[in-house]
Amino acid sequence: MKNKKLFYVLMFLPLVASLIALQFLPDVIPAHYNIQNVVDRWGSKYEILILPVITIAFGFFSLAMGKIAQKQEPLGNNNEKSNLFIGNCVLLIFNMLSGFMIYSSLHQLEKLEFASLTFIQIAFIIIGIFLIVISNIMPKVKRNSILGFRTKQTMKNDEIWKKCQRFSGLTGVMAGFIIVVISFLLDNTTLIIAVLIVTFIKLGIDIVYSYKVDC
Repeated sequence: MKNKKLFYVLMFLPLVASLIALQFLPDVIPAHYNIQNVVDRWGSKYEILILPVITIAFGFFSLAMGKIAQKQEPLGNNNEKSNLFIGNCVLLIFNMLSGFMIYSSLHQLEKLEFASLTFIQIAFIIIGIFLIVISNIMPKVKRNSILGFRTKQTMKNDEIWKKCQRFSGLTGVMAGFIIVVISFLLDNTTLIIAVLIVTFIKLGIDIVYSYKVDC
C-alpha cells in the first residue's frame, strides 16, 4: 500500500535527518524555547534525537491502534485506511517540528522565528490545518473504540455514531479554520489560551449534540 510506504518514510525520516545533522552540529545547541521563543536552556547536540525517537514510537503505536480498529470493522478496511491517513498527518507534523529543531540548532538561533511568525504560531497553523483534514474523514470511520468521536452515546448504535461523526467533523473544520486564522493574529500566550478555549467549546458542543441525538 502506497500510504503505508509513505508512513514508514515519515516515521524514520526525522531520525535519518538528525543523524546526518549531528555531523555538522556544535556540541551545545538550543535545547528549549520559552513562550517568547527565546532559548532558555542549552543542551547536548544528541538531544536532537529525542523527537525522532518519539516519532518512531508514535508510528508503531499508530499501526497497533489501526489493527485494533480494523478488527472492529466487520466489512472492508475503511478504519485502517483512515487510521493510516491520520497517522501520516501526525507524522508529517513531527517531521516539520524536527526540521525546525534541526534548523535552529544548525543556525544557533537564540530566537526561533520564520518569516515574522513565531515557532508557536507556525505549530498551531499546522495543527489547525491538520484538524481540518482529519475532520473531513471522520464521517467515513465505522464505529469502533479507537478512531473518531467516541462517547457512551456515540457508541450505542451505528445511526447515532454516523450522525455524531458528521457533526463532529463539521465542528472540527470550523475549529481548525478558527485556529489557523487566530494563529496569524495573536501573540504566543494569548494564542495558547484562545486555542484551548476553541478546543473546549468544540468538544462541549459535540458532547451536547451526542446527548441530543440519543434522546
